[in-house]
Amino acid sequence: MLTITHLSAGYGKLVVLYDINLTVEPAQFVAILGPNGSGKSTLLKTIFGMTYVVGGTIRFEDRSLLGIPTEAIGQHGIAYVPQRENVFTTMTVRENLLLALRKLPRHEADPLLQKAFALFPILEERQAQRAGRMSGGERQMLAIAIGWLAQPRLMLLDEPSAGLSPRMVSEVFRTLQTLAQSGITLIVVEQNARSLLRWCDYAYILREGQIAFQGATAEILADEETVKGYLGVVTRGRHGERATSREGDKE
Repeated sequence: MLTITHLSAGYGKLVVLYDINLTVEPAQFVAILGPNGSGKSTLLKTIFGMTYVVGGTIRFEDRSLLGIPTEAIGQHGIAYVPQRENVFTTMTVRENLLLALRKLPRHEADPLLQKAFALFPILEERQAQRAGRMSGGERQMLAIAIGWLAQPRLMLLDEPSAGLSPRMVSEVFRTLQTLAQSGITLIVVEQNARSLLRWCDYAYILREGQIAFQGATAEILADEETVKGYLGVVTRGRHGERATSREGDKE
């Protein structure tokens, strides 16, 4: 679905990513991990056309994304959910959702809104509440729902668990897994590697703007010595067994 080849990118003269090669399959749930300043968020922004590409290619479903304006990339089936400022806090939950549906005719928008409420039940309960008065986890659910309402084939999420309680972290990741199981491809940048590796399929670890390690979740959780060198945190596998993975810091 997504193929990145020999990508180098950054901001103006500041190059952050160097020779990135990455492939994402349809309906795959991919984590981008790594220490602080490794280029994780920059990678997402580059896919979404928000940085300066020095060299390389980005292809989505055999279409090059280079040179396409950010607003047009969304029309090609990609949604980007930033870490901050991802909802309109002075508007109600329902108003936020309806804003995301504003370009659709009523007969298409209404069923999608009901599907969103089924996927994110807390939003139906809080639909009359201003988004700014929601908890961090509830607000994150709203941001993910807004991205989902665009009916993307690929969703890019930047630190969806930032600042959330452990219970809400699990709830957010469980929801993302449900989206992946429904056929949506996910690329998630996370500092909370320990939690995300329980839910995702595959992970790339960045160090200093380059891919230092990659592998399926099962391989990463089983490769204690190698991954400990990159992430440095002992975690637990999908079934509670002791394994290592490293907690990537926030970029």
